[in-house]
Amino acid sequence: MQAPQIFINTGVETIIPSIEGIKDNPVVYTSTSIMEMTVLPRRLVIVGGGYIGLEFASMYASFGSQVTVLEGYSELISREDRDIAASVQQVLEQKGIVFRLNARVQSVDGSTVVYQDTVTGGQYRLEADAVLLATGRRPHTAGLNLDVAGVEVNERGAIVVNEQLQTTNPAIRAIGDVKGGLQFTYISLDDYRILREDLFGAGERRVSDRDPVGYSVFIDPPLARIGMGEEEARKKGLNIKVNKLPVAAIPRARTLGDTNGLFKVIVDADTDKILGCTLFGPDASEVINLVAMAMKTGQEYTFLRDFIFTHPSMSEALNDLMNF
Repeated sequence: MQAPQIFINTGVETIIPSIEGIKDNPVVYTSTSIMEMTVLPRRLVIVGGGYIGLEFASMYASFGSQVTVLEGYSELISREDRDIAASVQQVLEQKGIVFRLNARVQSVDGSTVVYQDTVTGGQYRLEADAVLLATGRRPHTAGLNLDVAGVEVNERGAIVVNEQLQTTNPAIRAIGDVKGGLQFTYISLDDYRILREDLFGAGERRVSDRDPVGYSVFIDPPLARIGMGEEEARKKGLNIKVNKLPVAAIPRARTLGDTNGLFKVIVDADTDKILGCTLFGPDASEVINLVAMAMKTGQEYTFLRDFIFTHPSMSEALNDLMNF
């Protein structure tokens, strides 16, 4: 078959680790197959403490499952600042979720998960009614013969694209998760906008136009972030100022009866522009969009500090968060 334009939109697939006993094991699930479960597992073991693992941990804990998360590294969600990650772990532990860090899963023997503590060397066994592999995703390009088509991929297997989503073969474009980067529905939607404008419009819309892009992790309460974290900003040697606001200090959180969490903002001390913001608390996935609009339009942090929000609302917390 031939066509003047070819679009690759094959998405991603779950990375299946080489763990003995998981193949064809009826109690082992991926983030896709577990959605088809019809019986709630009393004991759920999640392999992987990244964003996907935490979302399912929070979800199933709220359903009533006993959830244990096995994370191979010494800390959770390493991309986030440590104070934010610590708050997330504390809140989820209060919901009954058990975290085992430095845990290397060695095998799944029937319904028993065998893992080793990489620090102490101790070996442990966990009984489970279901095991979820939340071990990451990779671009789904198997069988596409990209080499023959002259389409390059990067070191992570993602298809390399330019600002208008063209691959190294100009007649082939890649959209959605298969090209790497942030794996969110709204990124794929914006990919469509870029293609639409390039094919049928003036072609002025580009990938870089959407920066900065926020994201949300739908645990309970949600975690949302845009831009830099404090640690990243300090590593870059930027002159910054940082402010934090406990969610318990927000009036609307008290009326909602959900006072867990922490809000945090990083501002460039020389320009007063917002470099990044992390919100962990009720309605964080909504409030982060207000910060995103302020950053996108080049506003100084004082714009949100002095903005008149409705009361009581979670968004009015930005008045206090931005009050240095």
